[in-house]
Amino acid sequence: SLRKLGLDKKRIDMKTIDKQIRVNVIEAETLIKEIFEKKSCESKEAQTISKRLCLSNLKGHDSHGIVRVPRYVDWIDEKKVYPNREHNILLDSGPLAIIDANQGFGQVMGEKSVEEGVKRCKKHGVSLVGLKNCGHLGRIGDWSELAADQSIVSLHFVNVRGSLLVAPFGGSDRRGSTSPLSIGVPVKGEEHIILDMATSTVAEGKALVAQKGGKKLPIGALVDQFGNLTNDTEALYGKIGPNDVPDPDKGPGAITAFGMHKGFGINFMMEVLGGALTGNDVCGVSHDETRPFANGMLSIYIDVEKIVDINYFAREVKSYSDFVRSSPPAKGVEKVMIPGDNEKNIYKDRFNNGIPIAKEAWDLIKLTAEKINVDAIDRFDKAIIK
Repeated sequence: SLRKLGLDKKRIDMKTIDKQIRVNVIEAETLIKEIFEKKSCESKEAQTISKRLCLSNLKGHDSHGIVRVPRYVDWIDEKKVYPNREHNILLDSGPLAIIDANQGFGQVMGEKSVEEGVKRCKKHGVSLVGLKNCGHLGRIGDWSELAADQSIVSLHFVNVRGSLLVAPFGGSDRRGSTSPLSIGVPVKGEEHIILDMATSTVAEGKALVAQKGGKKLPIGALVDQFGNLTNDTEALYGKIGPNDVPDPDKGPGAITAFGMHKGFGINFMMEVLGGALTGNDVCGVSHDETRPFANGMLSIYIDVEKIVDINYFAREVKSYSDFVRSSPPAKGVEKVMIPGDNEKNIYKDRFNNGIPIAKEAWDLIKLTAEKINVDAIDRFDKAIIK
């Protein structure tokens, strides 16, 4: 069967982009929707999954974009994620809620979780929502953006049950996962400020980009089985054939946590907050019941208008943002940016010029579609922008 896939990009290396194809985002969204419809997702769910995967690419987070499609298809077959699942609210107590996603798709369950959090926050001023047993949540910045659309500040702490990828600071083997963090800040009259980051040096999917012929990883992004710093993706995936979907469970090494001991401390806390506090389980620990891969997410929502004057808040945030951006750039740096600036620049380029993706990765999505009898398979070739 097809196996796991992923990708991530915060900064664009234009030399790498030149080597890639570009795909029309509208056509990609249609084709991917049809793939999930063939896998029994109802039309609305298939559309939501496809839309959010494509949006991740548009924002430059390729690790959580369309390259995930073959992996998601495998997960349906392996019963790690289920189409058309309904969620249950296990704890319903004023500003507090715990939601069981029942292994439903994260793109759908993430939206439901934010809806619940925003509703409670508008009533109480703050809210806290735990989401457990959730399929891959995709780009966590999506959930910060949805909350910010409602003038809500939000913080999202995510764990990855069933996924060991990251070595602890000073360690040589896997004891944690990439455990992303996102914080969203609405700014009245301005675009939202969104921090969205893995707490590992690179997301697992960025290693996949390198393995598939994309931008090389920096030295120190990975360690081999002896704890030596490296950028060789064989440490993460083992040896891979040209038509194989890389499986990060098969390599002998690990990804490093970002920021040395301080970054590892944050990575550790993501697992505790997103895993233990939500009831999702932490990764890498034996439990009485073996449970499949799932994201857990602890989300905190704050209604700006109930805390401080919204116009004052916007002025302060904008003033500080401008102050930081005005720092004279260091040598070799074009300009200083704040969280979210790079995504905005990437979005404009990709919306107008198409999603860049390695030809090998696009061919693998096409092969996935072909195996499940998606109609008019030649549309994958036609979607490539010449």
